[in-house]
Amino acid sequence: MTDHGTVQVPSWPGYGGATLHLAIDLAEHQRRQAADIGPVTGHGFGGLDHLMALPAGLPVPVNTLTQEQQRYVRRAPAAICTIHDGQVTRHAIRPCRVTMATVHANSASQLALDSASRFAPFCARQVIIRRLTVRYQEKEFDFGFYGVGLVLEHDDGTLETLVKPRPWRPKRHTPEAWWFAERAYAAYLKHTTTSPAGAAT
Repeated sequence: MTDHGTVQVPSWPGYGGATLHLAIDLAEHQRRQAADIGPVTGHGFGGLDHLMALPAGLPVPVNTLTQEQQRYVRRAPAAICTIHDGQVTRHAIRPCRVTMATVHANSASQLALDSASRFAPFCARQVIIRRLTVRYQEKEFDFGFYGVGLVLEHDDGTLETLVKPRPWRPKRHTPEAWWFAERAYAAYLKHTTTSPAGAAT
C-alpha cells in the first residue's frame, strides 16, 4: 500500500469517539471511484473472509472454492471480483491503512485509556489530554505499559509528548482488521472533501 499522506476522520459509535488517521491507498480509491463502489462491507466479516481466501489479482479455479465461497463470488459486483473461463480473480484490496487512533480527554483517566485500548487490534493509539492531575505519574506508567501514547495539549495549542505510542505491527491479516479498514474508509468518504494526495476534490 502506498502512503500518500494521512487524512483524519471521526470514528463511529462503539469505538470511543476517536479521530482516525488514515493512509489512503490512492490506486484502490481511484479504482473504486471509477467503478462507483464504496466500502466493501455488505456481507460483514463473512464476505471479507471469502475474499481473503483469494489472492489479489491472481485467477483461481472456482471449483477449488467451498460452496459458500462460490456463492459469494458469483454474486459479488465485478469491481470486487470477476469470474472468467471458470476462474475467479479478486480485485478489491484494503482501501486504506489506519495509522493512529487519537482520543481526546480532559485528563489521563482510566476511561480515556480504555477508549484508546479498543483500537489495539487495529492501529497505534494515543490520548491527548488538556491537564495533568495529581495521579498523573501513576497513569503515565499505565499508558506506557499498554503502549498508548499520552500527549499534553497546552493552552497555546502546542503538544508535548509525555509517553510515545508503541508502534503497531499486525500479527496477521484478519477479516476483522479488513472490516475495520473498510469502516474507516466509509468515514473518509462521508466526512472529508480532501483527496488522498492532499488536493481538494
